[in-house]
Amino acid sequence: MFLLLPAYSSNLETYSYFMKSFKFFLAALALAFSTQSCKKAETQQKQKPVKVSYVEISEVEREQELRYSATIEADNTAQIGFAVSGIVNAVLAEEGQYVKHGQLLASLDATTFSNSFKIANSSYAQTLDLYDRQNQLYKKGSLPVSEYISIKAKLEQSEANKKISAKNLADCRLNSPMSGIITIKSIERGSTAGPGVAAFTIIKTDQVYAVISVPEVEVGTLRPGMDVSIYVPTLDENLKGKINIINPQADQTSKTYMVKAKINNSNQKLLPGMLAEVAVFPKKNKKVIVIPASSVARDADNFTYVYVINNQNKAVRKRITVGKITGKQDLIVEQGINSGDKVVVSGVTRLKDGAEVTF
Repeated sequence: MFLLLPAYSSNLETYSYFMKSFKFFLAALALAFSTQSCKKAETQQKQKPVKVSYVEISEVEREQELRYSATIEADNTAQIGFAVSGIVNAVLAEEGQYVKHGQLLASLDATTFSNSFKIANSSYAQTLDLYDRQNQLYKKGSLPVSEYISIKAKLEQSEANKKISAKNLADCRLNSPMSGIITIKSIERGSTAGPGVAAFTIIKTDQVYAVISVPEVEVGTLRPGMDVSIYVPTLDENLKGKINIINPQADQTSKTYMVKAKINNSNQKLLPGMLAEVAVFPKKNKKVIVIPASSVARDADNFTYVYVINNQNKAVRKRITVGKITGKQDLIVEQGINSGDKVVVSGVTRLKDGAEVTF
């Protein structure tokens, strides 16, 4: 090693500078050796096998369970309106209100129809009186048959006019055809209503449907009347239902079949549009892979993984897709590992991908 010394006028200053430089060099050399030793020790420590325990995976039989995402739908939806034209003089129901069958929702100004009914009723009474008198004459043989038939026809026409007028008067009152919830109100007091124009939309919700889309490979296992379990996250409740409808026509885009499960909703808790999860048990067994929950970990990206021991006794990290949890705190694995794999069950937190292991 050569040190370049500046030309100082004094030998003492030259010697002092040399010694300081030499001490600095020795300190740097010592630090380098120390760092290298630490790295070597750390490497040796990392290479030390990690003691773990494992289980060898094998397929087991479990009752088949099919799970689907569902949407709650109303049992029935009805758009109702007045059968006659008129001015609305009362609205007795609002959106979101629960109404019962036969409950009055709105009414029209019935002045014209009331007067028409009085005229028709009066005409019917006169015609009926005339018919009764001529009928007595007909029975005695004093009235020709043609006149009897004529008065009888007039009575029938008068009776029909009375019934029409009575119906028009009754149609001025709009009653709910079923029990349910009003979702749309399309009229206000003072507005004009008429036939064919919806005044209210009512949904029937004492029973509702959980509607699911089932792929072709699974729809064959479902039958009407099958029991299903429905979990509604919004209510945090598990409910029971039965498959009621299996649509035989597949959706042209998704190639799935619409299936409806009917649920009792007498407490009116379930509302159309709520999301749910439906579990169906076709009473068939299938082979699945089950691993202990203690063998599963999650990374910073929230992906689930396990460590599998390869033939070189090294831990290989494998991402998995987990299904449901069984009663023994075991997990059913849908994807990621196979029968025969050796899955680490203890020492998972001390492992890294590729680490050597011992047992």
